[in-house]
Amino acid sequence: MRTNKFISVGLLAAGLAMSSISAVSADTTPPPNAKSPTAYAAQLAAYKVALIEYRVTIAVNAINYRIALEIYQADWQAALAKYEAPYKTAMAQYQTLQTAYLAKLAPIAATRKVALDKADADFLAAIAKATTSAQKSLALTARTTAMAAANSAYKTAAAAIGPAPVKPVKPAELTKPAAPVKPASPVKPTPPAKTGANKK
Repeated sequence: MRTNKFISVGLLAAGLAMSSISAVSADTTPPPNAKSPTAYAAQLAAYKVALIEYRVTIAVNAINYRIALEIYQADWQAALAKYEAPYKTAMAQYQTLQTAYLAKLAPIAATRKVALDKADADFLAAIAKATTSAQKSLALTARTTAMAAANSAYKTAAAAIGPAPVKPVKPAELTKPAAPVKPASPVKPTPPAKTGANKK
């Protein structure tokens, strides 16, 4: 009976010792968490995938923005050309008419210049010979009369060829539409932090 008691006590002590060892072993084993190598590897893999998606988004945004900008510029140039087309056509017609008008006016203007030059030459010749105020006054009057006649003849001849062409009025500036807005940059993913066993 006493022997059985000793055996029971020994088994109990052995059980307690094993429990203690198990408890110590359990305390020294780190629980699985986000800092474990396996969890870090998963986070790193997810980060690499997110980084690729981030770079893809950057590239796609850049391409789409460039295309939108090209379309915007092309549309603006087309709209501007259409808006200015009537004015440019009118200007071309005006320049043609103006060239023809000036060609008709040129000989008339040349005739006036000859008459005015003669009036000046006659006046200078008269002044060179004049010795009295009356002679000088007569020279001035003769010049004034000759100039008036030359200008009157010019106006009559110019009126006979018709009025000068009227230059078209340039239209107001066309309002340029707002340019496409550059896409906002995506948020760059953050790599997982290396801690403990993950630091190498």
